[in-house]
Amino acid sequence: MAVNINISRNRSVQVFLYITVVSCMAAIFGFNLGGVLSSKVRLINIFMLEIYDMDSIISTFLLGALVGFFVGGRLANTSGRILPILGSFALGVIGQCSSTLAPTFSTLFIAEFSVGTCFGIYFVCAVCYISEISMRKSRGKSGALISVFLCLGLLFAALLKDVLPYNSITSVVTMLCLSVPLLIIGYLRLPESPRYLALSSSSDEALSVLIRLRYSTSEAARELAAINECVLGEDKGITLFFRSIVYRRQLWFLLFLTFLANCSGCIIGPYMSMDMLKAFFVSVGQLHPNARYDMISTLLYATLSAAFAGSYMGFILADSVGRRKVLMFSIIFNQAMLFATYICMLSAADHILDHAAASVLVSVFMTGFVFSSVLAMSVMMTVLYTEFLPIKGREFGFTVIMIANVILMMIGMYFFTKIGRLFGPMAVYAFFMFSGILFFAVVYRVLPETRHHLLETMENTIFNNRSIGALKELKS
Repeated sequence: MAVNINISRNRSVQVFLYITVVSCMAAIFGFNLGGVLSSKVRLINIFMLEIYDMDSIISTFLLGALVGFFVGGRLANTSGRILPILGSFALGVIGQCSSTLAPTFSTLFIAEFSVGTCFGIYFVCAVCYISEISMRKSRGKSGALISVFLCLGLLFAALLKDVLPYNSITSVVTMLCLSVPLLIIGYLRLPESPRYLALSSSSDEALSVLIRLRYSTSEAARELAAINECVLGEDKGITLFFRSIVYRRQLWFLLFLTFLANCSGCIIGPYMSMDMLKAFFVSVGQLHPNARYDMISTLLYATLSAAFAGSYMGFILADSVGRRKVLMFSIIFNQAMLFATYICMLSAADHILDHAAASVLVSVFMTGFVFSSVLAMSVMMTVLYTEFLPIKGREFGFTVIMIANVILMMIGMYFFTKIGRLFGPMAVYAFFMFSGILFFAVVYRVLPETRHHLLETMENTIFNNRSIGALKELKS
């Protein structure tokens, strides 16, 4: 008995180490974004840019991510998971080094597009890969680890924003010294996804991988039998979408959830939180207009720390509490933070609340909003999406959802600024709150719990009953 317990513990640790290696790679992309966000003033001064040029750098990264999501889905389907993950990470490191040493704005522009493309490829392949190799009872924790390292990279770049500009060569050498061993370990040790191998008619190889990943040979054989049952038939990807009404319903439902998450501010809110705070500070005289676009270090650290805390809470709670409960909590908390911010702004506008006190309270509430938004999106993007998608439509479906996310975010950035200027920030908060109520209602009424269920068991349940709601009757 003791020997079996030790074997089980060793297998669990081994699988989690594989997942940690893949998740660590996300830090370089977070570091890239954090470097851009925390160095606006320095980049403006170096390249003599306008503010809209800085916004265009973020948009360039997003456009690159849009291309990367599309390419990543194709690569995951044709080349497996490991090679695209390692290749995109290697090219992402090179792109980050080019961005750090960029002598001209055009070089920086191209480097950010390249890093964005690599991020899109990496994210699609890594999320699918981790979901497919994870232990059944720790799949939520494993998936959320990507967002933890992504936010850690953001925070780390902000903490070093006054050091890196004067030590660019040192930072590049350090990145290369950390990245090369990670690539070597990944190439030598990471196994291919057993789901991809089974889908590629390599059942024997899939079984050997599963034996490495699971507690016993019998468990590996049972899981492979479930996988083989799900890969029957020739329809996959976009063909499966057109021929299977169940798959179409799944994908439309997940896209609707994505739309509601964007409308409720869960994605655009964290990115725009600093601008929202600075606009409020200027309006109440707590920040000089000429300093409007300066990075306020304390608020920047607080915002990114809240984002990291939200991703870490997703890592802790996804399996212990459940995806559905975490989402409901984060949406309710979001609503509370938005309502409190709304009340503070009204009170400051009517001179009921002192402007200095209102600024502090709004900062606290907006930090809480960032925390709960990142918590919600961490669970949705890295855990829930791939759990609902069938094995033969996972890459295609996840690609479509992530492309929709980027498009909605870019549209949100445009309309957020327009609505804020025309009607004021309180109109934006009111829209977020109304959308959040609808988002909560859909999660509460429709979304089933997915923790502790085998991916193929959920897939068969959904397709046999022709409804996502059938998962509510599925026992752990």
